[in-house]
Amino acid sequence: MELTLYNLIEVISADLCIETRKINKNTVISKYTDGYPAEDLLNKIEKDFNVSFESFDFYKYFHSEIEITKSISFLNLLRLRKIREIKKLTVGELYEYMKNNKKQE
Repeated sequence: MELTLYNLIEVISADLCIETRKINKNTVISKYTDGYPAEDLLNKIEKDFNVSFESFDFYKYFHSEIEITKSISFLNLLRLRKIREIKKLTVGELYEYMKNNKKQE
């Protein structure tokens, strides 16, 4: 698939079940996905657009599944556990990263 912002938005829209018209380059991805689903989305994007996420800092923008699980465990319901802050990743920032990390064909 050709790497365009529109095509990226289409893939994200389909994966996250969000109407395409509700997503633009300023949409924050981690608002809609985190943990394993975020990893799955990036894997799909990597394959569809032939890009590499090898140097992408996943934990800067998303929580790991273990963090999410620990924050909602039964024992922690009695004392809410604060989850670490993550940096916002927009669709536009992801697109720029992808343009700079195309795999060689």
